[in-house]
Amino acid sequence: MGKSDIDIDPAQVEQASARGHALDFPRTRLSDAIEAVIDVVGGVINWIWIVLVLVIVANVVGRYALGVNYIWVEEMQWHMYAVGFMLGIGYALRHDAHVRVDVVAMNLRPRTRAVIELLGLLLLVAPMVYLILLYAIPFTEASFNRGERSSAPGGLANRWAIKGVIVVAFVYLGLAAFARAVRICALLFGVPRPRASR
Repeated sequence: MGKSDIDIDPAQVEQASARGHALDFPRTRLSDAIEAVIDVVGGVINWIWIVLVLVIVANVVGRYALGVNYIWVEEMQWHMYAVGFMLGIGYALRHDAHVRVDVVAMNLRPRTRAVIELLGLLLLVAPMVYLILLYAIPFTEASFNRGERSSAPGGLANRWAIKGVIVVAFVYLGLAAFARAVRICALLFGVPRPRASR
């Protein structure tokens, strides 16, 4: 078999396909500070997936090898999955890892794409964050005041804590959206002033 005339670097193909849609917005002091917090929280929350896998394995071993099944362990799995997923939304926005229509976006100028993204943040993300927080805060508060617990025998107490994750996750998403909007404004309007490149 002869040598191919085409030289393909799989790492470059992967990088191009995974981040081909990304725009590199200028950084500002404010966006850097917010994104540093988002990255720290995201780095800590990423460990939840390892703990979740261990809890699932323990649950399966307990059920099928030892013949024991604890409702609270199953509920803990659901709660851990909810925490990871809910907080992952803000982390994905911060790292520009959310789904886009690349076929459309790749044919637009960077400034046009920036305007579309800013409008999306202001007209879709911000109102959604506001509405969810508007209802999630009293929802969590009512659960706390009632001392709500799982309706299943042997289930988890303090149901308000998992409901409170909705509040935390959407504050986190709001911060990520705000940091991104700040960076877009630095590109489009020069305000706030972008940080000098190092």
